[in-house]
Amino acid sequence: MNLRRRLCATALLAAAGAARSADWLAAPALPAVPLKDADGNTWTLPQALEGTRVVVVSFFFTGCQTVCPPQTALLREARQQLHVRGRSHGLRWLALSVDPLGDGPAQLRDYARRFDLPLARPGQRGADGEWLLLTGERAATQRALAAFGVPPGAPGEHPSLLWLADTARGRWTRSSSLNPPEALASLVASLQDA
Repeated sequence: MNLRRRLCATALLAAAGAARSADWLAAPALPAVPLKDADGNTWTLPQALEGTRVVVVSFFFTGCQTVCPPQTALLREARQQLHVRGRSHGLRWLALSVDPLGDGPAQLRDYARRFDLPLARPGQRGADGEWLLLTGERAATQRALAAFGVPPGAPGEHPSLLWLADTARGRWTRSSSLNPPEALASLVASLQDA
């Protein structure tokens, strides 16, 4: 499917997804594989969710010139709306790179600066709306991505989907990553209120 059709299909899914309530999915089996953040610190997916009440998981790569930049901008705006409403406590934005060969800590750091993303640090209690960008060795990254149904392949072919979780209740759902910020903020707020 060419990029233009993929973007149109994603936009239609976004509109449909924003209009209906969350469909709950089984929690993904999160492997405890080592992944690196923008500062080179090692995390596992279970560690990344510690202290969070709600998590939004996205997929990206720093060299992307098509979907990832607008996706990140939309997510950043949704985060800002939640922050202004005082809804960022216990919320984490987790972005997994789909390009382990091209994305290391330095590339993640540059991407975070480019989009003005507040980064999570190890040892922080609670998430409070920080972003955690993760990459890793190829095998570890593929296992992490597989937990969310992201197949191995060219980075530009990754799905434009988000996984969202109410971690306290073990409830997960998916949504388009290109939803309008207001719709995404409302979905996150509904998870917080559940």
